[in-house]
Amino acid sequence: MLLRIPYTTPLPSFPAIPSTATTLQTAITAVSNFLLNTRSTLVLSGAGISVASGLPDYRGPQGTYTLNKEYRPIFYGDFVHKDAMRRRYWARSFLGWKGVERVRPNKAHVTVGRLWEGGWIGGAITQNVDSLHTMSHPDMPITNLHGLLSTVLCLTCRTHSERPPFQKELHRLNPTWSEFLEKMRSTPDMPIKRGPDGDIEVPGVKYESFRYPPCQTCLKNSTFHGMIRIDGDGAMKRIEGDGNVPGIVKPTLVFFGENLRDEIKKEAEGKVDAADSVLVIGSSLATYSAWRLVKRAKDQGKKVAIVNLGGVRGEDAFWDDGEGKVAAKYRLGDGTDGVRVEFDAGDVLEGALNILERIDGKRANRKVPLDSLGASRRDIELREIEIATTK
Repeated sequence: MLLRIPYTTPLPSFPAIPSTATTLQTAITAVSNFLLNTRSTLVLSGAGISVASGLPDYRGPQGTYTLNKEYRPIFYGDFVHKDAMRRRYWARSFLGWKGVERVRPNKAHVTVGRLWEGGWIGGAITQNVDSLHTMSHPDMPITNLHGLLSTVLCLTCRTHSERPPFQKELHRLNPTWSEFLEKMRSTPDMPIKRGPDGDIEVPGVKYESFRYPPCQTCLKNSTFHGMIRIDGDGAMKRIEGDGNVPGIVKPTLVFFGENLRDEIKKEAEGKVDAADSVLVIGSSLATYSAWRLVKRAKDQGKKVAIVNLGGVRGEDAFWDDGEGKVAAKYRLGDGTDGVRVEFDAGDVLEGALNILERIDGKRANRKVPLDSLGASRRDIELREIEIATTK
């Protein structure tokens, strides 16, 4: 089956909803009205909210697909079956991991957490794999729809482990690549292309020499004796041809062409069903796994608000009056029934929070400073492993 990356060019803009929400202040007012008039709002976030933290998005004006027409992520089937693709993935991820470790939550993540602490939202689903929501507010209910970069998973025995020890092993097995990484860090003008999932492409660099280890649990399992071939340093030997082999380790994020875990899919659907409205921030909903959740909410008669710089996949379906036009209650309203604005989500949410705290302070049970960082990345890694091993 041929797999296609959906919507690799920016989607067309959509008229403001309500029609008066054409400035930042009027957009803030509309979102404030939306949140004030809902009982339980669910946030769905995408890569756009992490741009201010230093991570690129996919489809925005400066997105990966927009600026790098040659960029192609690795598909799940290729990673599982092709040794060359695993070397390519782990080499690029190895080069980019330190940058992922350094990123910190920005005001969009922090404000979402404060909205939850104040009782104006009930939790969040995120398409992002950067852990920044949880880093900002560890106790907020988060569904990581597409997994996380911070842990790795064996595809055979399903053992989860932390990324830093795996990264350390990659350093040991690839001393020449470690030297190249140091050179890359000390050469600011080196032509590199950073991907939204933390990988780095360096034009002209070949990946065949990069080495990666097998799952150590599977390596010690007598069932796989002779099936996992390693060299003298403990790296997987080059595998000729295609086929499944035991002990392959991948990040816990969901690759293109890979299905969501059943428990994550059900958890996300349950959150949509329990909410009475959905607020989309920083997402074009280009991936079906996210779009279908918003469509599910709309089909259930729930209210939708979207704050995103740029167009959104199939958004006509969220506003149609049945005759192919934006319904009057959205176009002429005040945001109570629905919002669609193109402004930075952090700016809009921070402004809305200020209004909500001022006029609806009875919901707010505690406040935290905007520069709060909450959990460390290691806390998040250990939590993800604990959750995975109990399911």
